[in-house]
Amino acid sequence: MSSNFPQRFKFAAKLSSIHLLISLTIACLMAALVFFVWYKYPYTHMLGGLELFFLVCSIDVICGPLMTLILANPKKSKRETVLDFSVIAVIQIAALIYGMHTVYVARPVYYAFDVDRFTTVTVAELAELAKPEDMAKAPKELQSLPKLGVKPIALYWDANNVDPEKTLITMIARPEHWRVYNQAEETAKVRKTMQSVAQLYTLPTNQDKKAVIDKAVAKTGISADKLYFLPFTCDRDVDWSALLNEQGEIVGYVHADGFGQ
Repeated sequence: MSSNFPQRFKFAAKLSSIHLLISLTIACLMAALVFFVWYKYPYTHMLGGLELFFLVCSIDVICGPLMTLILANPKKSKRETVLDFSVIAVIQIAALIYGMHTVYVARPVYYAFDVDRFTTVTVAELAELAKPEDMAKAPKELQSLPKLGVKPIALYWDANNVDPEKTLITMIARPEHWRVYNQAEETAKVRKTMQSVAQLYTLPTNQDKKAVIDKAVAKTGISADKLYFLPFTCDRDVDWSALLNEQGEIVGYVHADGFGQ
């Protein structure tokens, strides 16, 4: 073993530790953006698809500092050191951008009350089900998709002029049916359809969900006799429910099937 190995290793370990701390900080910031802005609860659980984000972050956090540990050497020239770290930085940044972009283009953007449920649409669904020119049919305020968070919208259509092959889930993916959200109008519709949360416990598919529902109810801070629910769905998962107050406003979510089918 070379006599200068302990010195080189000490030097490399110090830089690698600093690199690890920086990588962890960036990963935590990106995770905060994903889980507290783009995919706030319950979308993280409903939509899934975040495995790539975890994989990219894990590789970034591990491989970047590891490459620093291998390449760092106090005997290298300043030019060589800068080149080494530049290559590592480019690789890490490229991987992180790829992972974040993948999560970004699949993010949920709008949710709406739809006859007997709330349903959500994602950027990926719109790309698949709506043509680019369809966005021009939406109100001007809704043509630019939200970049931060999920926004409520209203849906409108002529019941006598609806394609029967289109499901309620995909209705929200048709911009011609979008309307600017009016809270008074939408909560009035919700109140006509919402059901007592007591009924959520009795649905056949929720026989083993009592503890889950109890926890979600307690989290709202509202007594169960003043809580209501409606199914809360997306293209990938219809087994969630939104908890509502007496005014028809969403105050919580629970992983319990609101349809009972």
